[in-house]
Amino acid sequence: MERTKWNLWLYPAGASDDEYISLFLHRLEDSKGSCVIKIEFEFSLLAENESPLKSTSVFNSSFGKGIIWGLHEFEKREIFQLHKVRYLPKDTLTVCCKIWSSTGIMKQDGRCVARTRIGIERRSFTWTVKQFSSRGSKVKNIYSLRSTAEDELIMSLNLFPREIIRLDLSASNSNLICHFQMSIVNAFGDTEQIIEREYRFRDCLLKSLEFPFHLTKKRLISKKDFYLPNDELILKCECAFSTKNAASEIESTSYGYISSLMENVSATAVEDENKKSEETNSSRKTLKYLYTEQLFCDTKLKTRTQTFPAHKCILGVRSPVFRAMFTNDMREKVSECISIEDLEDDTVQRMLLYMYTDELEGLQWESARGLYAAADKYEILPLKKKCSSFLKTNLCPLNACEVLILADMHSDDDLKTTVQDFILRRHKDVFYSNNWKLMMDAYPKLAAQIMYLKFNE
Repeated sequence: MERTKWNLWLYPAGASDDEYISLFLHRLEDSKGSCVIKIEFEFSLLAENESPLKSTSVFNSSFGKGIIWGLHEFEKREIFQLHKVRYLPKDTLTVCCKIWSSTGIMKQDGRCVARTRIGIERRSFTWTVKQFSSRGSKVKNIYSLRSTAEDELIMSLNLFPREIIRLDLSASNSNLICHFQMSIVNAFGDTEQIIEREYRFRDCLLKSLEFPFHLTKKRLISKKDFYLPNDELILKCECAFSTKNAASEIESTSYGYISSLMENVSATAVEDENKKSEETNSSRKTLKYLYTEQLFCDTKLKTRTQTFPAHKCILGVRSPVFRAMFTNDMREKVSECISIEDLEDDTVQRMLLYMYTDELEGLQWESARGLYAAADKYEILPLKKKCSSFLKTNLCPLNACEVLILADMHSDDDLKTTVQDFILRRHKDVFYSNNWKLMMDAYPKLAAQIMYLKFNE
């Protein structure tokens, strides 16, 4: 286009904010053509079949030589975790940038396909800290991680065996992005995960983490035969970190290119999708406004300490239980108030917000547990599924018994099986915990079921 040259710059971990990926269009300094060119352009994310998943609006801008324009907050990174199959098929992100001149007539169409392969190096190693119980609290135990590709220091791991054990991760450069996982290996060779997290060292070259409370130095020593065979703390570490781009090249270029039927269909599809998305967002905003402003409410949900105005039509549509209350000959049909004193205020508020908007804001362990029980009680199945997914994701040895009891109480075989597998296959040390002893006393049948599974492996 007028002999101009362009780059597309993608920042997978964001140019300024870790929560977003950033995308910029850059006209190269050595471009030929006019000093300033006026163009229109749009960005979109493509599925594996090249159909657009999301598209921006059309931007109109003037580009001088060397000018860069783009979006720091192009898309939230969380979308690639929530919808990985759609957005990252084969771990590949496909971005489309369409550019056309704002003035004159385009004489021909062109298409350029480029590919960048990000270099990733994966390392797995076992770190043994000897004479652990006798080590002083200020003594460093250092493991240096070097790149095999570049033969240079990537990161140092510093373990401080204080009462609350701390691990410092020191990066060698601010561009490092590292996915880090660490587990403790017990005397039986089983592993118990301590941490799994992605670290970006943009603002600080030092990241610190503390071991969970049930793995304090005192507790490890008290269970020395289980956690410290031969007085050795054995840690298994796995990490993947970014290196320089393995390749960045143009794969194909074609001019006089006539848009295919697929592209026309795709353009229509994305337009329809955007239209549906706008309509859905508009509906949600309307319902949220009704909820927050409490307009035209015709019923109330009453807890022990608070009353929440609501609409029978919304409750009835989202919950078969509420629908039965309002349609059958039950007292709630004529009453202006429904008593739900078994639920906490926060749980009811979150449940109502979800019923009106499908939103789950700031979900934490306690709120997810209460919301899970409420969703089951009122048969709000999508909400129950989301809460169950949250509980599964945040399972740990400390809460495994609690979730197992919760799943059993609500006859959730899927969640129950997940917790049983979590204990039997990955964290058999749960059997040695106080929580397990308490569960055996309060729920002997449930404990017997999992022990039966253990001895029939």
